[in-house]
Amino acid sequence: GLHCPATFDDIMCWPETKAGTTAEQNCPDYVNNFNTRAKASRRCMEDGEWYIHPETNGTYTDFLQCAHTDAPRDDPLIDHLPNIGRLYMIGYSISLVGLLIAVFLMLWFRRLHCQRNAIHINLFVSFVLRSVICLIKDIFHTPEGSTTVINNTATLTTLGSNWSCKLFFSVFNYIIVANYVWIFIEGLYLHNLIFITTFKKSKRFYVYILFGWCSPLLCVVPWVIVRRYLEDTLCWSTHSLDKKYVWIIRGPIVITIAINFLFFLNIIRVLFTKLTAVHMSDPHRYRKLARSTLVLIPLFGVYYMISVVMPECMDPGVELIWLYVESGVNSFQGLIVAVLFCFGNGEVQHEIRKKWNRRWALRRLSTLSTRSTRTLSLGSAVFVRDKPNPSAMFSDVTINVNVDDKQCRLELDDVKSGDRVTNNNIIDDSRKEGVRSEEESDTLL
Repeated sequence: GLHCPATFDDIMCWPETKAGTTAEQNCPDYVNNFNTRAKASRRCMEDGEWYIHPETNGTYTDFLQCAHTDAPRDDPLIDHLPNIGRLYMIGYSISLVGLLIAVFLMLWFRRLHCQRNAIHINLFVSFVLRSVICLIKDIFHTPEGSTTVINNTATLTTLGSNWSCKLFFSVFNYIIVANYVWIFIEGLYLHNLIFITTFKKSKRFYVYILFGWCSPLLCVVPWVIVRRYLEDTLCWSTHSLDKKYVWIIRGPIVITIAINFLFFLNIIRVLFTKLTAVHMSDPHRYRKLARSTLVLIPLFGVYYMISVVMPECMDPGVELIWLYVESGVNSFQGLIVAVLFCFGNGEVQHEIRKKWNRRWALRRLSTLSTRSTRTLSLGSAVFVRDKPNPSAMFSDVTINVNVDDKQCRLELDDVKSGDRVTNNNIIDDSRKEGVRSEEESDTLL
C-alpha cells in the first residue's frame, strides 16, 4: 500500500507512515515550554503525501497539544529549576572571583614560581574558563526554540542554521573536557611525586602543559565532525534518545575520572599505612587521615565517580536532591580548589604576611623619620655646646634609625656627625630575596 516517506520537519524525525493514518509522537523535551506527555501529530493523506497546510503551502506538524498551556506539568521538579539555576549562577560567580584572585597571587609572588604551582595555576585557569563559559551559557545563550499559541495555533520559532550557537557549544565542550583533563593532571603529577622515585620535576614539564590544553581536541574535533554530518540538529546542545554520539565527549571524561579515582585510592592506602606505622599510639591518626582525604577529594574529582554511576531514571525525590548537590558541587568546586591550594597554602600565606609586614615597616619608617627630622630642626641648639652655627650643624648630621619588622620599634642613638639612616631588617630581607633555591627558580609555564 501507499506510505508517506520518512521525513524530518526541522524539529522531529517522522517514520514512514501508512496512507490515511496519523502518526503521533511524544512532544520533544528539548523545546522550551513543551509538555512532553502530550502528543505531536502528522497526517499522512490517502495519496501517500504528507498533509499540506494551506497557509504555509508546506507540510505541517501539529504541535498544538505540546504547547497547551492548561496541560499539567509532567515533571514535579520543574518548580525547583529556578532555585537550582540561582544556586548555579551564584556558585560560578563566587568561584570566578576567588579563582582570579588565586591566579593573581600565584603569579605575583616570584617565590611561588615552581612546577607544582604552575600546574595549580593551569588548573585554576581551566576552572576560570569553565565558570565564564557556564555563566555565558546561562545568561546570554538563546534557547533552542520557543513556542507561542495564537488563535489556538502553536507556532514554533526556530533559530535557522545556528552556526554561532554550534560554535559556542563546541567551545563549551572543549573547556569542560580541558577542565577534567587538568584535574587528571593534578592527580597524575602528585601520584608520580609519591610513587616514582626517579621522577624529575624539571624534565619534560612542557608535556603536561601540551597534554592539558591540546588533548581535549582529540575528542572535541571528532565530535564536531560527527555532529556536522550525522546529527546536525538544532544547536548541538541536545542528543538523540540513544545518545550514542555524546560518548565521544563523555567517554574520555569518564576514563580520566576512573584513573584519578584509582590514583586517589592508592594514595589513601599509602597515607593510611604511613600514619598507622608512625603514629601507632596517636589517637588522632584517623583524624589526620580524614583531613588528608578531604583535601584529596576535590583535587582528584572523586565525587565525579558518583555522577558516572548515577542512573538516568530515578525517584523524583532522589533526583531533586542530586540536582541540588550536583549544581552546588560543580559551581563551587573552583572556589574550593582555590581555597585549598592557594588561600589555605602555607607558602602563599607566608608571602602575603611578609609583603604586608615589609610595606607596613617601610611606611612606619618613613613617618618616624619625618617626625625625627622635624624634632631635630626645632631643637637644634641643644646639640651644640658652642655658639650655634646652623649652616655647619646641618651639613652632615643625619639620624640613625633601626626598625624591627615585628614590633616596628624606633631606636634613636646619640646623634653624631656622619650618622646615617639604616634599616637592617629590610636590607637583610632584600639580600635574602636575591637568594633562591634551585626548586624555586623553576620556570613558570
